[in-house]
Amino acid sequence: MHHHLRLALFMSVTALASSARALPETGGTMPTFAVDAIDGTRHTQADLRGHWSVALVMTDKDVKDDLAAWWGRLETSVPGRARMYTFAALSIFPLVPTALLIDQARGSTPRPLWSSVWFSRDGSFAHSLGLPEDELPWVVVIHPDGRVVDTLHERVSAQGLSRILAALPPP
Repeated sequence: MHHHLRLALFMSVTALASSARALPETGGTMPTFAVDAIDGTRHTQADLRGHWSVALVMTDKDVKDDLAAWWGRLETSVPGRARMYTFAALSIFPLVPTALLIDQARGSTPRPLWSSVWFSRDGSFAHSLGLPEDELPWVVVIHPDGRVVDTLHERVSAQGLSRILAALPPP
């Protein structure tokens, strides 16, 4: 095989492997990021320290129904065990006004939860998290020290729910 062809093939496989890798990895710390909640407050990975957290992450706008299904299954089991967050780490066409997107997010979120919906529309949050655009949500359990305890990348299921709850401290 010609050297340049081998190199091109290797680079293609390497690029595929790195883009398919979904961070944050279990056991690793949450990556560095800065993002705004839909209430306008700024947040970083440091805001996840000091308490157990469950982050429901979407990198594609069409995942909202799957995210709502996860939220519905977790919201009765998680209170008192962890704080729940929605990470809307999207990449949306620039001609759609940001104000419109935030208004839509606020309209579908009860006011007391606005500070727990962290939203980015330019792809930067997904990039910081190391997550590709995907039509499946991620569910990330984060230890109070900032370590990722478990990550699921799937639609809601009884098995997935059990796994998430097992990763949290007992009620």
